[in-house]
Amino acid sequence: MQQEIDLIELLKHIWSRRRKVLWIIAGFAVAGLFIALVTPKEYTAKTILVTRTESRTAGGNLSGLAAMVGISLGSNSEAGNELTPVDYPDFIKSLSFQKELMYAPLEWNRFSKPVSLFEYYSEHYKPGFFEVLKKYTIGLPGTIIGWFKKPVAQPVGKASSENETGVVYLSGAELGVRGILTKKIKLTLNPTNNFITLEARAPEGKAAAQAALKARGLLQEKVTQLKIQKAKENLAFTQKLYDDKKVEFMAAQDKLAEFRDRNNDLWTEKARTEDDRLFSEYQIAFSVYSELAKQLENAKIRVKEDTPIFSVVEEPVVPLSQSKPKTARILLIWIFLGGVVGPVWVMGQRIVEEAGKRWAEKN
Repeated sequence: MQQEIDLIELLKHIWSRRRKVLWIIAGFAVAGLFIALVTPKEYTAKTILVTRTESRTAGGNLSGLAAMVGISLGSNSEAGNELTPVDYPDFIKSLSFQKELMYAPLEWNRFSKPVSLFEYYSEHYKPGFFEVLKKYTIGLPGTIIGWFKKPVAQPVGKASSENETGVVYLSGAELGVRGILTKKIKLTLNPTNNFITLEARAPEGKAAAQAALKARGLLQEKVTQLKIQKAKENLAFTQKLYDDKKVEFMAAQDKLAEFRDRNNDLWTEKARTEDDRLFSEYQIAFSVYSELAKQLENAKIRVKEDTPIFSVVEEPVVPLSQSKPKTARILLIWIFLGGVVGPVWVMGQRIVEEAGKRWAEKN
Protein backbone atom coordinates (compact mmCIF):
# COMPACT_ATOMS: atom_id res chain seq x y z
CA MET A 1 0.00 0.00 0.00
CA GLN A 2 2.88 2.29 0.87
CA GLN A 3 4.45 1.56 -2.56
CA GLU A 4 1.18 2.52 -4.29
CA ILE A 5 1.00 5.75 -2.32
CA ASP A 6 4.63 6.53 -3.19
CA LEU A 7 3.98 5.79 -6.86
CA ILE A 8 0.94 8.01 -6.89
CA GLU A 9 2.91 10.76 -5.19
CA LEU A 10 5.69 10.30 -7.73
CA LEU A 11 3.27 10.59 -10.63
CA LYS A 12 1.75 13.68 -9.04
CA HIS A 13 5.24 15.16 -8.71
CA ILE A 14 6.00 14.47 -12.37
CA TRP A 15 2.67 15.97 -13.37
CA SER A 16 3.39 19.06 -11.32
CA ARG A 17 6.68 19.39 -13.20
CA ARG A 18 5.12 18.59 -16.57
CA ARG A 19 6.25 21.90 -18.03
CA LYS A 20 9.88 20.98 -17.38
CA VAL A 21 9.30 17.51 -18.81
CA LEU A 22 7.80 19.02 -21.94
CA TRP A 23 10.76 21.38 -22.26
CA ILE A 24 13.16 18.43 -22.04
CA ILE A 25 11.18 16.53 -24.69
CA ALA A 26 11.19 19.63 -26.88
CA GLY A 27 14.96 19.96 -26.39
CA PHE A 28 15.49 16.34 -27.45
CA ALA A 29 13.24 16.90 -30.47
CA VAL A 30 15.32 19.91 -31.49
CA ALA A 31 18.49 17.86 -31.04
CA GLY A 32 17.04 15.08 -33.21
CA LEU A 33 16.02 17.57 -35.89
CA PHE A 34 19.50 19.11 -35.79
CA ILE A 35 21.10 15.68 -36.21
CA ALA A 36 18.81 14.91 -39.16
CA LEU A 37 19.66 18.22 -40.82
CA VAL A 38 23.45 18.03 -40.37
CA THR A 39 23.74 14.36 -41.37
CA PRO A 40 24.88 14.18 -45.03
CA LYS A 41 22.20 12.90 -47.38
CA GLU A 42 22.67 9.54 -49.01
CA TYR A 43 20.79 7.72 -51.73
CA THR A 44 20.84 3.97 -52.24
CA ALA A 45 20.54 2.24 -55.62
CA LYS A 46 20.53 -1.51 -56.05
CA THR A 47 20.72 -4.05 -58.82
CA ILE A 48 19.87 -7.75 -58.60
CA LEU A 49 21.43 -10.49 -60.73
CA VAL A 50 21.78 -14.25 -60.70
CA THR A 51 24.58 -16.40 -62.08
CA ARG A 52 24.89 -20.05 -63.10
CA THR A 53 27.93 -21.85 -61.75
CA GLU A 54 29.37 -25.23 -62.72
CA SER A 55 32.11 -27.29 -61.12
CA ARG A 56 34.37 -29.59 -63.10
CA THR A 57 37.53 -31.56 -62.61
CA ALA A 58 40.65 -29.87 -63.87
CA GLY A 59 42.83 -31.56 -66.47
CA GLY A 60 40.40 -34.12 -67.92
CA ASN A 61 41.19 -35.07 -71.50
CA LEU A 62 43.97 -32.53 -71.59
CA SER A 63 45.91 -34.37 -68.88
CA GLY A 64 45.73 -37.58 -70.92
CA LEU A 65 46.76 -35.74 -74.04
CA ALA A 66 49.71 -34.11 -72.30
CA ALA A 67 50.81 -37.51 -70.96
CA MET A 68 50.65 -38.90 -74.52
CA VAL A 69 53.29 -36.38 -75.60
CA GLY A 70 55.36 -36.75 -72.45
CA ILE A 71 54.06 -33.79 -70.41
CA SER A 72 52.30 -34.06 -67.03
CA LEU A 73 49.72 -31.49 -65.95
CA GLY A 74 48.97 -33.13 -62.60
CA SER A 75 45.58 -34.19 -61.34
CA ASN A 76 44.61 -31.47 -58.88
CA SER A 77 40.91 -30.88 -58.52
CA GLU A 78 39.60 -27.47 -59.44
CA ALA A 79 36.30 -27.92 -57.62
CA GLY A 80 37.69 -26.85 -54.27
CA ASN A 81 39.10 -23.63 -55.76
CA GLU A 82 35.95 -22.72 -57.70
CA LEU A 83 34.91 -19.09 -57.27
CA THR A 84 31.27 -19.14 -56.15
CA PRO A 85 28.76 -16.37 -55.33
CA VAL A 86 29.54 -16.96 -51.64
CA ASP A 87 32.94 -15.37 -52.31
CA TYR A 88 31.55 -12.27 -54.02
CA PRO A 89 31.07 -10.10 -50.87
CA ASP A 90 34.80 -10.45 -50.13
CA PHE A 91 35.64 -10.10 -53.81
CA ILE A 92 34.17 -6.57 -54.05
CA LYS A 93 36.46 -5.50 -51.22
CA SER A 94 39.55 -6.43 -53.21
CA LEU A 95 42.04 -3.73 -54.15
CA SER A 96 41.73 -4.18 -57.91
CA PHE A 97 37.93 -3.94 -57.75
CA GLN A 98 37.86 -0.85 -55.52
CA LYS A 99 40.58 0.97 -57.46
CA GLU A 100 38.74 0.60 -60.76
CA LEU A 101 35.46 1.62 -59.15
CA MET A 102 36.85 4.70 -57.40
CA TYR A 103 38.29 6.05 -60.67
CA ALA A 104 35.22 5.33 -62.80
CA PRO A 105 33.70 8.64 -64.03
CA LEU A 106 30.14 9.23 -62.81
CA GLU A 107 27.61 11.91 -63.69
CA TRP A 108 26.37 14.23 -60.94
CA ASN A 109 23.67 16.87 -60.86
CA ARG A 110 25.98 19.28 -59.03
CA PHE A 111 28.85 19.00 -61.53
CA SER A 112 28.93 19.91 -65.20
CA LYS A 113 31.38 17.11 -66.04
CA PRO A 114 31.80 13.47 -64.94
CA VAL A 115 33.50 13.15 -61.56
CA SER A 116 34.88 9.93 -60.08
CA LEU A 117 34.21 8.79 -56.53
CA PHE A 118 37.89 9.34 -55.76
CA GLU A 119 37.75 12.93 -56.96
CA TYR A 120 34.49 13.58 -55.11
CA TYR A 121 35.52 12.18 -51.74
CA SER A 122 39.06 13.59 -51.89
CA GLU A 123 38.23 17.09 -53.20
CA HIS A 124 34.51 17.93 -52.89
CA TYR A 125 33.16 15.90 -49.98
CA LYS A 126 32.36 17.78 -46.78
CA PRO A 127 32.14 15.49 -43.74
CA GLY A 128 29.08 15.69 -41.52
CA PHE A 129 28.95 17.16 -38.02
CA PHE A 130 29.39 13.83 -36.27
CA GLU A 131 32.25 12.78 -38.54
CA VAL A 132 34.11 15.97 -37.59
CA LEU A 133 33.20 15.44 -33.92
CA LYS A 134 34.50 11.87 -34.04
CA LYS A 135 37.68 13.00 -35.78
CA TYR A 136 38.53 15.53 -33.07
CA THR A 137 37.42 13.42 -30.09
CA ILE A 138 37.87 9.66 -30.45
CA GLY A 139 40.12 10.01 -33.47
CA LEU A 140 42.11 12.98 -32.15
CA PRO A 141 45.34 11.01 -31.49
CA GLY A 142 45.36 9.72 -35.06
CA THR A 143 44.57 13.20 -36.39
CA ILE A 144 47.50 14.72 -34.47
CA ILE A 145 49.85 12.00 -35.70
CA GLY A 146 48.67 12.68 -39.26
CA TRP A 147 49.65 16.36 -38.93
CA PHE A 148 53.29 15.44 -38.31
CA LYS A 149 53.41 12.56 -40.75
CA LYS A 150 55.36 13.26 -43.93
CA PRO A 151 53.34 12.59 -47.07
CA VAL A 152 54.64 9.84 -49.34
CA ALA A 153 55.76 11.18 -52.72
CA GLN A 154 53.69 9.87 -55.61
CA PRO A 155 54.53 9.73 -59.33
CA VAL A 156 53.44 12.75 -61.33
CA GLY A 157 49.93 12.32 -62.70
CA LYS A 158 49.24 9.22 -60.59
CA ALA A 159 47.73 8.75 -57.17
CA SER A 160 49.41 5.37 -56.75
CA SER A 161 52.28 3.45 -58.29
CA GLU A 162 53.58 -0.05 -58.76
CA ASN A 163 57.25 -0.95 -58.66
CA GLU A 164 59.12 -3.68 -60.50
CA THR A 165 58.23 -6.31 -57.90
CA GLY A 166 54.50 -5.76 -58.40
CA VAL A 167 53.99 -4.13 -54.99
CA VAL A 168 51.28 -1.45 -55.17
CA TYR A 169 51.65 1.82 -53.26
CA LEU A 170 48.47 3.69 -52.31
CA SER A 171 48.31 7.35 -51.42
CA GLY A 172 46.65 8.47 -48.20
CA ALA A 173 43.73 9.81 -50.23
CA GLU A 174 43.28 6.45 -51.96
CA LEU A 175 43.33 4.61 -48.65
CA GLY A 176 40.70 6.99 -47.30
CA VAL A 177 38.43 6.59 -50.31
CA ARG A 178 38.90 2.84 -50.24
CA GLY A 179 37.68 2.81 -46.65
CA ILE A 180 34.62 4.81 -47.70
CA LEU A 181 33.85 2.46 -50.61
CA THR A 182 33.99 -0.53 -48.27
CA LYS A 183 31.02 1.00 -46.42
CA LYS A 184 29.19 2.39 -49.46
CA ILE A 185 29.23 -0.72 -51.69
CA LYS A 186 27.43 -3.74 -50.28
CA LEU A 187 26.75 -7.17 -51.79
CA THR A 188 24.38 -9.71 -50.28
CA LEU A 189 23.56 -13.21 -51.46
CA ASN A 190 20.26 -15.02 -51.10
CA PRO A 191 21.35 -18.66 -50.61
CA THR A 192 17.94 -20.06 -51.52
CA ASN A 193 17.89 -18.81 -55.12
CA ASN A 194 21.47 -17.46 -55.62
CA PHE A 195 20.11 -13.96 -56.20
CA ILE A 196 22.91 -11.41 -55.80
CA THR A 197 21.90 -7.94 -54.58
CA LEU A 198 24.45 -5.20 -55.13
CA GLU A 199 23.81 -1.87 -53.38
CA ALA A 200 25.63 1.42 -53.84
CA ARG A 201 25.23 4.52 -51.69
CA ALA A 202 26.17 8.01 -52.80
CA PRO A 203 25.27 11.64 -51.97
CA GLU A 204 23.15 11.81 -55.16
CA GLY A 205 20.64 9.36 -56.56
CA LYS A 206 22.04 9.63 -60.08
CA ALA A 207 25.58 8.88 -58.91
CA ALA A 208 24.36 6.01 -56.73
CA ALA A 209 22.60 4.32 -59.68
CA GLN A 210 25.68 4.71 -61.90
CA ALA A 211 27.96 3.41 -59.14
CA ALA A 212 25.74 0.32 -58.77
CA LEU A 213 25.80 -0.22 -62.54
CA LYS A 214 29.58 0.20 -62.72
CA ALA A 215 30.12 -2.11 -59.73
CA ARG A 216 27.93 -4.75 -61.36
CA GLY A 217 29.90 -4.51 -64.61
CA LEU A 218 33.22 -4.81 -62.78
CA LEU A 219 31.94 -7.79 -60.80
CA GLN A 220 30.82 -9.57 -63.98
CA GLU A 221 34.07 -8.77 -65.78
CA LYS A 222 36.45 -9.84 -63.03
CA VAL A 223 34.50 -12.96 -62.06
CA THR A 224 34.47 -13.98 -65.73
CA GLN A 225 38.22 -13.44 -66.01
CA LEU A 226 38.92 -15.58 -62.97
CA LYS A 227 36.51 -18.34 -63.95
CA ILE A 228 37.84 -18.80 -67.49
CA GLN A 229 41.49 -18.27 -66.59
CA LYS A 230 42.15 -22.01 -66.27
CA ALA A 231 40.22 -22.82 -69.43
CA LYS A 232 42.18 -20.15 -71.34
CA GLU A 233 45.46 -21.56 -70.08
CA ASN A 234 44.39 -25.00 -71.27
CA LEU A 235 43.38 -23.54 -74.63
CA ALA A 236 46.74 -21.80 -75.04
CA PHE A 237 48.58 -24.99 -74.10
CA THR A 238 46.55 -27.09 -76.55
CA GLN A 239 46.98 -24.49 -79.31
CA LYS A 240 50.75 -24.56 -78.88
CA LEU A 241 50.84 -28.37 -79.03
CA TYR A 242 48.55 -28.33 -82.04
CA ASP A 243 50.74 -25.85 -83.92
CA ASP A 244 53.93 -27.83 -83.13
CA LYS A 245 52.43 -31.20 -84.09
CA LYS A 246 50.93 -29.73 -87.24
CA VAL A 247 54.42 -28.76 -88.38
CA GLU A 248 55.72 -32.26 -87.55
CA PHE A 249 52.78 -33.91 -89.34
CA MET A 250 53.27 -31.86 -92.50
CA ALA A 251 57.02 -32.57 -92.43
CA ALA A 252 56.35 -36.34 -92.13
CA GLN A 253 53.79 -36.12 -94.94
CA ASP A 254 56.24 -34.27 -97.20
CA LYS A 255 59.07 -36.76 -96.48
CA LEU A 256 56.84 -39.73 -97.35
CA ALA A 257 55.62 -38.08 -100.54
CA GLU A 258 59.15 -37.13 -101.64
CA PHE A 259 60.44 -40.67 -101.00
CA ARG A 260 57.63 -42.27 -103.02
CA ASP A 261 58.17 -39.81 -105.85
CA ARG A 262 61.87 -40.71 -106.01
CA ASN A 263 61.30 -44.48 -105.83
CA ASN A 264 58.16 -44.75 -107.90
CA ASP A 265 59.76 -47.09 -110.46
CA LEU A 266 62.30 -48.85 -108.25
CA TRP A 267 60.94 -50.95 -105.35
CA THR A 268 63.80 -52.80 -103.71
CA GLU A 269 63.55 -54.45 -100.31
CA LYS A 270 65.42 -51.53 -98.78
CA ALA A 271 63.04 -49.07 -100.44
CA ARG A 272 60.03 -50.95 -99.08
CA THR A 273 61.53 -50.93 -95.58
CA GLU A 274 62.19 -47.18 -95.78
CA ASP A 275 58.68 -46.63 -97.11
CA ASP A 276 57.21 -48.59 -94.18
CA ARG A 277 59.26 -46.58 -91.70
CA LEU A 278 58.25 -43.22 -93.18
CA PHE A 279 54.62 -44.32 -93.41
CA SER A 280 54.68 -45.33 -89.72
CA GLU A 281 56.09 -41.93 -88.76
CA TYR A 282 53.40 -40.30 -90.89
CA GLN A 283 50.61 -42.30 -89.18
CA ILE A 284 51.88 -41.46 -85.69
CA ALA A 285 52.14 -37.79 -86.58
CA PHE A 286 48.68 -37.89 -88.15
CA SER A 287 47.14 -39.59 -85.08
CA VAL A 288 48.61 -37.03 -82.66
CA TYR A 289 47.69 -34.16 -84.98
CA SER A 290 44.09 -35.42 -85.36
CA GLU A 291 43.69 -35.90 -81.61
CA LEU A 292 45.08 -32.44 -80.96
CA ALA A 293 42.63 -30.95 -83.47
CA LYS A 294 39.76 -32.52 -81.49
CA GLN A 295 41.21 -31.37 -78.18
CA LEU A 296 41.66 -27.86 -79.53
CA GLU A 297 37.97 -27.67 -80.38
CA ASN A 298 37.11 -29.09 -76.96
CA ALA A 299 39.29 -26.46 -75.30
CA LYS A 300 37.52 -23.70 -77.21
CA ILE A 301 34.16 -25.11 -76.13
CA ARG A 302 35.40 -25.33 -72.54
CA VAL A 303 36.19 -21.61 -72.51
CA LYS A 304 32.64 -20.87 -73.58
CA GLU A 305 31.20 -23.32 -71.07
CA ASP A 306 33.23 -21.88 -68.19
CA THR A 307 32.17 -18.33 -69.00
CA PRO A 308 29.60 -17.52 -66.28
CA ILE A 309 26.13 -16.49 -67.37
CA PHE A 310 24.85 -13.45 -65.47
CA SER A 311 21.15 -12.72 -65.71
CA VAL A 312 20.07 -9.27 -64.56
CA VAL A 313 16.89 -9.53 -62.50
CA GLU A 314 16.63 -5.84 -61.66
CA GLU A 315 18.40 -2.86 -63.19
CA PRO A 316 19.57 -0.02 -60.91
CA VAL A 317 16.96 2.75 -60.70
CA VAL A 318 17.79 6.35 -59.77
CA PRO A 319 16.30 6.73 -56.25
CA LEU A 320 14.08 9.75 -55.73
CA SER A 321 13.98 9.62 -51.93
CA GLN A 322 17.03 9.59 -49.68
CA SER A 323 17.89 6.50 -47.69
CA LYS A 324 19.82 8.45 -45.08
CA PRO A 325 19.10 10.27 -42.85
CA LYS A 326 15.55 9.13 -42.10
CA THR A 327 14.32 12.38 -40.55
CA ALA A 328 11.00 11.10 -39.20
CA ARG A 329 12.59 8.06 -37.57
CA ILE A 330 15.38 10.11 -36.00
CA LEU A 331 12.86 12.66 -34.70
CA LEU A 332 10.64 9.96 -33.18
CA ILE A 333 13.60 8.25 -31.51
CA TRP A 334 14.80 11.48 -29.93
CA ILE A 335 11.29 12.43 -28.80
CA PHE A 336 11.00 8.99 -27.19
CA LEU A 337 14.36 9.49 -25.48
CA GLY A 338 13.16 12.87 -24.27
CA GLY A 339 9.98 11.25 -22.95
CA VAL A 340 12.17 8.85 -20.94
CA VAL A 341 14.83 11.30 -19.79
CA GLY A 342 12.31 14.05 -18.79
CA PRO A 343 10.47 12.11 -16.05
CA VAL A 344 13.74 10.49 -14.90
CA TRP A 345 15.32 13.92 -14.62
CA VAL A 346 12.41 15.27 -12.60
CA MET A 347 12.43 12.20 -10.30
CA GLY A 348 16.18 12.50 -9.91
CA GLN A 349 15.86 16.12 -8.90
CA ARG A 350 13.28 15.20 -6.24
CA ILE A 351 15.52 12.44 -4.88
CA VAL A 352 18.45 14.85 -4.67
CA GLU A 353 16.28 17.50 -2.97
CA GLU A 354 14.98 15.02 -0.40
CA ALA A 355 18.48 13.70 0.26
CA GLY A 356 19.64 17.26 0.77
CA LYS A 357 16.84 17.97 3.25
CA ARG A 358 17.65 14.83 5.25
CA TRP A 359 21.32 15.75 5.35
CA ALA A 360 20.46 19.28 6.50
CA GLU A 361 18.20 17.92 9.28
CA LYS A 362 20.95 15.63 10.58
CA ASN A 363 23.47 18.46 10.64
